[in-house]
Amino acid sequence: MKTASAAKIAAQFNDYLEASRDQPVLITRNGKPVAVLLAVQDKADAEQLAVGRPRSLRSIFEDAHEQIEKNGGIPHDQFWQEVAQNRRAKGRATRKDNGQEAR
Repeated sequence: MKTASAAKIAAQFNDYLEASRDQPVLITRNGKPVAVLLAVQDKADAEQLAVGRPRSLRSIFEDAHEQIEKNGGIPHDQFWQEVAQNRRAKGRATRKDNGQEAR
């Protein structure tokens, strides 16, 4: 995979666009990955990539905030009780998967 800074991509966009036909181009800003330039054959390819992309944490928070605004949330104590229950259940499932279920 080729790697280039956002500034270099901007300065030589057409060159990197062509290069993306052979392999994805990782775009960095301040040395950290921020995007990938990836060639597609048609609109269907582009849509498939977009649909298969995992949701961003920000969009998950936005949806959760909207749901809380619309339907209300749960009390603080109830939230933490549910977290504790889920952790206990997950711990039991993990021990069972590892053959360590208490008898």
